[in-house]
Amino acid sequence: MDEKTKKEFTQALLIFIGTIIFFVLLSLWSYYRVEPAFKATTEKEFIDSVNKCVDHLERNIPYDQRINRKLIVTKAALESNYGRSRFAIEGNNLLGIRQFYNLEAGMLPNGVKVTANWRVARFDSKCDSIKYYINLLNTNHHYEEFRKERTFQLSNNLNIPTRYFIRLEKYATNPLYSELLMKTYNNIYVIKS
Repeated sequence: MDEKTKKEFTQALLIFIGTIIFFVLLSLWSYYRVEPAFKATTEKEFIDSVNKCVDHLERNIPYDQRINRKLIVTKAALESNYGRSRFAIEGNNLLGIRQFYNLEAGMLPNGVKVTANWRVARFDSKCDSIKYYINLLNTNHHYEEFRKERTFQLSNNLNIPTRYFIRLEKYATNPLYSELLMKTYNNIYVIKS
């Protein structure tokens, strides 16, 4: 092979390798940055979509700060009626998250007076509402007991999502909230298993 041919071959090889590296990096970027599509035409699709979203989000969450996915699925199913509620459809809010600032950007539930000091929050995507909820449980002082339970379960190698339900009860407006979570959990994971 003469010198000119070697140089052309080397240039072509470098372009080829550069192209491969570019597409690998592009696919990795897409894998980590682009959230999965969210489908909720059936209860199974809703559950699968929530799980895919949690998979996507957990790539950037340390293990000890992850929220039990069965808890997230159960709460999202209950709060949004499997993605069919007005707040899920109009505001991408799967978890009944409220906001107490910038009220004009939120949604007013039926029967709540316009003078109320809160609204149901809107999100850019359904995964964004799950991301916000994970952050809320990890950082808000109201959920310290929840975090203690998670630490206990992690240190004792337990995975009992139903133990979290009672730790969320006092932040719900319904006094039977933990029972509703248990019923929803049983419908998803016990009865349909």
